[in-house]
Amino acid sequence: MTSWIDPSKNTDSIGDGQRTVSGQQLAGALALLGPVDPVYAEVLTNLNLRVYPGDATAGDRSAYVVLDLHGVSIGVKRRAADLYLRADTTETDDRLIAFEINGGGETDLPTR
Repeated sequence: MTSWIDPSKNTDSIGDGQRTVSGQQLAGALALLGPVDPVYAEVLTNLNLRVYPGDATAGDRSAYVVLDLHGVSIGVKRRAADLYLRADTTETDDRLIAFEINGGGETDLPTR
């Protein structure tokens, strides 16, 4: 199993403290627990997880966590006054994002 990277030795990003776990690492870690459902294995193999440390001086209450899957990046961070969510679809041909918040019904948002 791949060990976690010491952020002081991280070379994936220049000076931003980013930590990254690849889909291959996630799938490998899950496989160590026993047989893996092929659906989970496929998703995990194609998923990347990035974590950027929070900045308490800027009002962050959590790290900024980004999931990359299906050409889309979804970022989440708790801040002092709100919850920040970011969806980046620039690597896809999608022209419309349909999303729902707290069961309030689906809303469509053009991407360009």
